[in-house]
Amino acid sequence: MYNVLLCDDNDVFLSETEKLLSEKYNGILNVIISKNLAEAITKISEMNMDIAVLDIEIDKESGIDLGKNLNEKFPDCRIIYLTNHITYATDVYSTDHTYFVVKEDMEKNLPKAIEKAIAEKESQKNDFITVSSKDRKRILRICDILYCERTGRTTSIFLKDDSFVSIENLDKLYEVLSEKGFTKCHKSFIVNMNKVSEIFRNKYVFEGGKEVPISRSFSDITKTDFAKFMCRGV
Repeated sequence: MYNVLLCDDNDVFLSETEKLLSEKYNGILNVIISKNLAEAITKISEMNMDIAVLDIEIDKESGIDLGKNLNEKFPDCRIIYLTNHITYATDVYSTDHTYFVVKEDMEKNLPKAIEKAIAEKESQKNDFITVSSKDRKRILRICDILYCERTGRTTSIFLKDDSFVSIENLDKLYEVLSEKGFTKCHKSFIVNMNKVSEIFRNKYVFEGGKEVPISRSFSDITKTDFAKFMCRGV
């Protein structure tokens, strides 16, 4: 059974959403309700959350901030934003999330979002890659990779707080990672778009300030990839 945090300050939507999830996913989801960010933060400190369904405006506070908190505490938690305001569709990309659902389409699209989140949770169980250095192998969770950089005959794989120098060929890594949300933005770099916080004409920026260049020859390809990635689940 998956623990699902449901956070909304509107009693009507909270009740309707809980009813929809409880009836459709009885025995699959354990729904935990919260009406404000303070209560939600308390609850995520008490138990692991697998999925979170978050309103974006919660009693004059930001559900996106709660999403960032969840990204930090539970990187594997799949976040679904549920809102009345389509204008937030780009703001949510400051967090790693699974789906963006407009409340008026909740009955149609929330089940799709939940099923996608469950599928992602299941795929995470085997979502690892084995990479080799000269003297050892290392198993990495794909979702932990920020980017890979080819320098000379080695490829450096950068994680949030770590890095690993591998003998793997960059193009071979890209063949594996391209279906996992990665794009090639330079002959020497591939980037995990799940981890990008900003995109500029000539670079990607990660939370924390790390930057990766976008070369002119890869500009059109990588921007198309990023546009497609941003449209997933909207």
